[in-house]
Amino acid sequence: MSVGGHAFRYLTGRPRTGRVASVFRHGLNALFDDEGDPVLISIQTADVPLHPFGIEVRRPPIAREGEGVFAGSGCIRFGAGDRVVLGEATPDDLRIAPYTPDESSRARTRRPLLERLLDERSAEQGSDPFRSRIDGILAAWRTTGGIRVLPGLIGLGTGSTPAGDDVLVGLIAALTALENVAHEAKAALRGLRPAPREARSLTSLASAQMIGAALDRSFPEPLRDLVERLGSEAATESDVRHAAHRVASLGATSGRMMLRGLAAALG
Repeated sequence: MSVGGHAFRYLTGRPRTGRVASVFRHGLNALFDDEGDPVLISIQTADVPLHPFGIEVRRPPIAREGEGVFAGSGCIRFGAGDRVVLGEATPDDLRIAPYTPDESSRARTRRPLLERLLDERSAEQGSDPFRSRIDGILAAWRTTGGIRVLPGLIGLGTGSTPAGDDVLVGLIAALTALENVAHEAKAALRGLRPAPREARSLTSLASAQMIGAALDRSFPEPLRDLVERLGSEAATESDVRHAAHRVASLGATSGRMMLRGLAAALG
């Protein structure tokens, strides 16, 4: 049993009350709204990749949408009597470690692998209706080097995690890896620090949490693993392709959008 670091700290800091917001095939989402500051926690099986606000369990809790949830004393309890024991969990902060100069060079050299995969997925799934606007924001950022345009990605698109948010998370993942070897990456991250506050009013709660966690160096497990392999001397081209395919498979379009942001920042 594993738990994302953000979920673990939130649920073990003090007692929390909430409700089951939604139930899906491999788990459920619990919404806690203590003191008007809502937090969405996913409790899911290993069929869904771990993320900062996720808890991986052997089987999903038995619960219905709208049912009450209580977290306290190292346990999450549901109205029907089922529970998840957090004391059995292994916290994982899912952090991306900054690259060394050699790792940065390898990652940039491997960038064409990501671009080829993106081209393949675009041919299979068709063009995204927000692609031109997203590409325009990324082009403006690359041309000027200023980060003021990047918050324009927040909330751009539809769904629980809009395409622009996913692109921004992929971009932040690359900037985090490059932070110690590229001054512009460090400056961009510093300029993006206010983004989580803006995101709360501009996009979905799940996306706002994802952006906030990314700026705290914490990412969905497949994205974290891909960034590590891109810089790894031991990773083969096949290893990198496999890791990139895992990311691309996230959600309907989320993974593909994360790859686009990652590739843009490695350019």
